[in-house]
Amino acid sequence: MGRFWTLFGAQTLGAFADNCLRNAAIVAIIAAAGAMPGEPFYFFGDLANEAGTIVSIGFTLPIFCFAVWAGHIADHVPRHVMARRLKFLELILMSLASLWFFLGQALPLVITLAMMGAQTAFFQPVRFALMPQYFPPERLARANGIMQAGTFIAIVSGLGLGGYFFEVEGGRLIVSTMLITAAAFGALFATQLPTAPPPEKEPDGPGFLEAMRVPGVFWPILANGYFWMVGALLLAHMPIFVRDQLGGTNQDYALLNAFFALGAGLGSIIAGVLAPRLKEPKMMSAVALMVGMTCLIAVFAITRVPAESAFALFGQEGRPLLTLLVISSAANGVFAIPMLASFQANAAKAVSARIMGVANMTNGLLATIGAILASVFRNAGVDPAEMFLVLAAMSFSVLCIMGWRYTKHRAQAASSA
Repeated sequence: MGRFWTLFGAQTLGAFADNCLRNAAIVAIIAAAGAMPGEPFYFFGDLANEAGTIVSIGFTLPIFCFAVWAGHIADHVPRHVMARRLKFLELILMSLASLWFFLGQALPLVITLAMMGAQTAFFQPVRFALMPQYFPPERLARANGIMQAGTFIAIVSGLGLGGYFFEVEGGRLIVSTMLITAAAFGALFATQLPTAPPPEKEPDGPGFLEAMRVPGVFWPILANGYFWMVGALLLAHMPIFVRDQLGGTNQDYALLNAFFALGAGLGSIIAGVLAPRLKEPKMMSAVALMVGMTCLIAVFAITRVPAESAFALFGQEGRPLLTLLVISSAANGVFAIPMLASFQANAAKAVSARIMGVANMTNGLLATIGAILASVFRNAGVDPAEMFLVLAAMSFSVLCIMGWRYTKHRAQAASSA
């Protein structure tokens, strides 16, 4: 089996299992809001309504805490060996989480999810560092595009199936079986990873502040972290949006996630194909931001008045909204790929895993902030539709920063000519 597909299988199956578990936990705990102690998925009364934020923080905060340390380790040990051991650890943790989910124990489930976040913190720098080790620069953007597309599809498919099957009869058993099966096959793929020895040692690898000064690394890392912040905010927000603004069900939310997967995967593939052919691939990211921002404003315009009855999201009435959400998701996928390829290609091989650790720490930090912001805005009176205006404003801010950086770069190039 080729080096790409073994890494692809290990990555995407892990992403599927993580997000299937996360969303099933969110849906189950929110559905149990107001439950009494001893009932399935009881989570401290009304605090269950903040399950999206709590679960997201529980998963992303360990990534922020451990990512740089994980990157440092990955620069000193054989990366294929580290990946294999981490995938077998994932199988153990996923089996434990599946047990808590099947038994309806919310608190141990959230704690185990935090442990899964720590495992992810150690795996992601290895996965990111293996990409430039397995592929030359001219093939890196395309490999990243396919990898990212598969990861997006796995993430959102996991989110959708986790929420969907919780609602059906025997759903707890179905979800638990999916989790263990995905983790087991992910571990199996990892056993087939080609040898990837550690690079030559460098005594002083970069931390967060040092990475700021590496040319072509810091700003793409920050942009990639923004992408994950938006994703975490949406993950915490969308169940409330579908329920309160559209009058939809958990199954509507699950199906909507499937369409998000379609958009994100398509956008990633498009970016992976086009980026190597463009003189300045980051301009494609700027265009994607503008497209996504336009779609978010249009989503607000369509949904600013709550539906009086169940909104037919998947019927003729909902086609414009669904189309806008899919295009917005595709734009996010297009935005991320050039940024990811940029800091992967510019990171020195001897410290590439540590650079990826810094990137993962940034992702974890901004994703945690995104999950917190969802709750902060909601409690400040921002209604579910207005949250899309907030996201559009955030995109505009990033676009302004990109414009400032581009203008500064052109001025420096002109002065040195």
